Amino acid sequence: MKATVILAVTLVMSMSTDAYQYDWVVFKDSYLSAYTQDPKFFNNLPEAQRVCLEKYDCGGVTKERSGRYTLRKGLIVKKSPSAEVTYMNPYPRMYTPGFTRQYESYAGGYVSIPGLSYVYGSLIAAQNACLKENSCEAVTSEPLNSNRFTLRRMSHGKLMASPSDETTWKCNYKYYPGKYLAIYAKNGSVFAYTYLREALAACDKLTGCGGVTWEKTNNRYTTRAGKDPHASPSGEISWRKN
Repeated sequence: MKATVILAVTLVMSMSTDAYQYDWVVFKDSYLSAYTQDPKFFNNLPEAQRVCLEKYDCGGVTKERSGRYTLRKGLIVKKSPSAEVTYMNPYPRMYTPGFTRQYESYAGGYVSIPGLSYVYGSLIAAQNACLKENSCEAVTSEPLNSNRFTLRRMSHGKLMASPSDETTWKCNYKYYPGKYLAIYAKNGSVFAYTYLREALAACDKLTGCGGVTWEKTNNRYTTRAGKDPHASPSGEISWRKN
């Protein structure tokens, strides 16, 4: 369990010049579960990346042990028993857990924190950074500025109309390190997840879910009903739903 969580947060950035100048986040020893609709098998990475960017259901490319590159659904990477490598789609067109997309909009100001970059080459990397900074309220793509993705604050809690075809993903959660939310929020009997995005996806859909708490002692992400963050004696981290 612990190894898979480390895998999910250890990122290596790479870029293919044939994939529209976007950075692809690379996960070693990992895979995405399900294949996309055809076409889904390729003999080289640049072609697989190009098609993945054009497909609505493509979350990334997984290189199998055989050497072929396969288009996969979803955004949850899992530990591979066969040394597979996954390249996450930097600009997925599908729903991304924890965020709401709005076309032709931007959020007011950049997040300016010493030691924290506000510019990223992929949507997933920018969203991951936003989820770990409590002053970040959104991610805005800038198609006229090298297709970069930027961490943003909103002006008076609102998005503004973009004159330059920008797209913004409003973050639906606020980050609280050292805090926990009370009471598990269960979907049937399920409330614990291996990955943050899995837990956020569950909380997005679950009535009565107030957020997600990472339990350090159990190394798991749990959906919670409470909405008030409390000081954690065990180093927990929470994401409160807005």
